[in-house]
Amino acid sequence: MTSHDLTEKTMTDNAHPAPSTIPDDVKPVLAATRELLARIRGVALLIGVESYRDHDEEGGKDLLAGRNDVLAYWKVCRRLGYTHFRVLTTPALDAEDLIRAERELSPELHPGEDEAETRRRVGEWLSRGRQGPGASIELHDVAMSSRIEDAGAPSVLLGEATSLQLKESARWLASSLVFTVKLEWEQWRRREELMALPGFLAYSGHGAQKDGELFLCPSNTGPALENAISFSELRAIFDEGEDLPGGKRPADNLTVVLDCCFAAASGPAGNAQRGTSLTPAGSPAAKEPARTPEIARSVFCASGRDEQSYQAMLGGHWHGAFTWAFTVALEQWKLQQQGQFMRSTMSHAELLFRARTLLSALSFRQHPILVDELGNLPVFHHGAAAGEATSSEPDARRPGGQLDPSVRNGNGFVYYEMRERSTNDLLARIVVTNDRVNGGFTRYTEYWKLNSTGLRFNSDDWQNGITVTRQEMRWSDPVPFQPGSADFRCNVKNQQWRLTRHLDPYQMITGNGISYGFRVNLSRQTTGARWTGTLWWSRSSDAKDVFALSGIMTWTDMKDQVTSSCSVPMTSP
Repeated sequence: MTSHDLTEKTMTDNAHPAPSTIPDDVKPVLAATRELLARIRGVALLIGVESYRDHDEEGGKDLLAGRNDVLAYWKVCRRLGYTHFRVLTTPALDAEDLIRAERELSPELHPGEDEAETRRRVGEWLSRGRQGPGASIELHDVAMSSRIEDAGAPSVLLGEATSLQLKESARWLASSLVFTVKLEWEQWRRREELMALPGFLAYSGHGAQKDGELFLCPSNTGPALENAISFSELRAIFDEGEDLPGGKRPADNLTVVLDCCFAAASGPAGNAQRGTSLTPAGSPAAKEPARTPEIARSVFCASGRDEQSYQAMLGGHWHGAFTWAFTVALEQWKLQQQGQFMRSTMSHAELLFRARTLLSALSFRQHPILVDELGNLPVFHHGAAAGEATSSEPDARRPGGQLDPSVRNGNGFVYYEMRERSTNDLLARIVVTNDRVNGGFTRYTEYWKLNSTGLRFNSDDWQNGITVTRQEMRWSDPVPFQPGSADFRCNVKNQQWRLTRHLDPYQMITGNGISYGFRVNLSRQTTGARWTGTLWWSRSSDAKDVFALSGIMTWTDMKDQVTSSCSVPMTSP
C-alpha cells in the first residue's frame, strides 16, 4: 500500500465524487478509507553512515555519529506523529536501539507506559515493516475496511545504508508520500486524485562533489566515488508524479536535512571532531556546483557548499554538529496541529539562525544553509502557503524536574544522602515525597538539610568528589529529619507531575572536570536564611539538568547545552 492522507479540504473538494453519485454499498468503505488516511501523519527515511570500509580498508574515513543522529531524528519524527519509517544505518540499528529511544520518549508520548509495553509496540512496528509495502488501496467490498485498518498501523524497517538500499528506500519514500484510491463497484468506478503527505529525509554521513555534481555517500562508496548517489538521481526519484492526476509530487511536502559536506577536506580534524566529506583532495572546494538540482523544496544543509562540516562529542555522545544544533533548537519550540498534521511554531529562517548561533558559540567553522521556497513559513508546514503564525522566541512548555520519588510499595518516601567521598563526611540529606505523605510533609517535594555549618557547600572543593546513596523508606520508619528543620525545600506542582523529569543519581562527582551525578554549589547569606547557588546533576553523562536557587527556584533543563526554564517554588521552612 502506498502512503496516504486527506486534508479537510481535499475530503470535500471536487476531486471526490459527489455523495449522490456514490453507491450506498460503497459509502461505508469510502468512509473507512478516509478515516485511515486521516491517521497517517507522515513518512520518514532516516540514514546514518559510520563505516566506509569499501573506501578505505584502514577505516580512516569512518565516522562516529550516524546512528546517534538517526535516533535524534527519529525522536523529531515521532513527536510529529509520523507512522511509516525506513531506517538505514551502517552498522545497522537493532530493536534495542529503538526501544531505548522510545523509552526516552515515553514520559512525553506514552505517560506511564512500562518497558514491556514499549517492547511490544516496537516489536509490532518492526514486524509490519518486514512485511514490506502493500499495494494501492482498491475498494471492492465492505470487508476491505479491516484491511484498511491494519494498513494504517505504524511500521518500521531497519537496514544497512548501502547504495542499493538507499536508492530503493528513496523510491519507497517517494511512492509513500502520494497515494491513489481506486474505487470499483460493479459498473461504478472512480480513481481518486493523487495527494501528498508530509515527508522527512535525514542523512548523516559523508558527502562529496565531483564535476559540478553533489553526491551522498552510502557505506559502499569507493575511492573514486563508486556507488555514490547524485542529487540529480535523487531529485529524479522525487520528481516522479509530476504528470499524474492532481499534479502532486513527492517533493511537495518533503523536508530534507543533510548533515554532511561537499568541500574537499583541508586537513585532519583531530580526535575531538571529524569532517564529513569524501570529495577527493585537490578538488576546487570553492567552485559552485553546476546544474545541481535540490532534492526537495525544503533542504537544510550542515554547511555551505565550499565548507567542511563536523561531527563531535556533544552531550556525552558523538553527533553531527548540525544535527545536534538542529534537533535541540527545534525542541525549544512547540508543535501545533495543522489540519490532521503537526508542524512547528518555529520558522525555517529562525531554525537556521538558531542552529548557526549554537554552532558559532562552540566554534564550529561551518555555516548551515537553507534551500527552500517557503520563506518564513513554519518548519514541517504542509500544503500551500497560508501564512501560519510562527514565534521568534522559544514557546515550548519546559517541564520541571525532581529527584525520583517512586517507591515500590507505593506508601513511603525516598531518602538521599550525599557524602564527601574520601572522608565519608555527611554533606546533605534529602527527603523526597510522592503522593503519599505523613508527619507534616507535603506531596511531591524535596526537603534539603545541609551540613552543620551550612554557610558554604561546594562539591568542587573535594578532589575526590561526592557519593550519593538512595534508600526507599516507609512512613512507619523514623524520618531522617522533620520538615520544619529543612534548610530549604523544592516543590513540584502535582498537575505537572507527568511532565517532570525524574532524576536518580547514584554516581559520584569527580574533581577532574568530568562530571557524573551531582555537583552542588550552595551558600547562605549570613544575615538571613536565603540560600543561593546551583544544584547540577546528569544521568548517564547525557542530559545535564540545573537547579538555580535564589528565593524562587528555577529549574533549567540544559539538555545538550540548550537552556530552558520553568519556575517552581523554593521556600525555607
